[in-house]
Amino acid sequence: MSPIEVVNLRMKRYNAHDLEGFLALYSPDIAIYDYPDKSFGGGIDHMRSIFAPLFVPGGVQTEVLHQIESGGYVINEEIVTYPDRETRYVSIYEVRDGKIKSVRFVRD
Repeated sequence: MSPIEVVNLRMKRYNAHDLEGFLALYSPDIAIYDYPDKSFGGGIDHMRSIFAPLFVPGGVQTEVLHQIESGGYVINEEIVTYPDRETRYVSIYEVRDGKIKSVRFVRD
């Protein structure tokens, strides 16, 4: 799969609340940052702890407004809708060997 296909499948599984399918798209040593380099944690267990509580009926949904692919990077402008709020993100996904290796979030 191309990097953009990996990220788009991530979005599909995110919106379907398919936790295991979603996590399968990430490298075991996934690194997560608030842009540019403030570590927000990493690893699949950390990802599971964040997303498991959100992947419930009536939980989160995301919509991609714009998308750019350049080499192994995909940059999305996204709106994430939580039960009590909506947040706009710019997300920078680094994809290597068919897995998301790192994500950097630029937040409102």
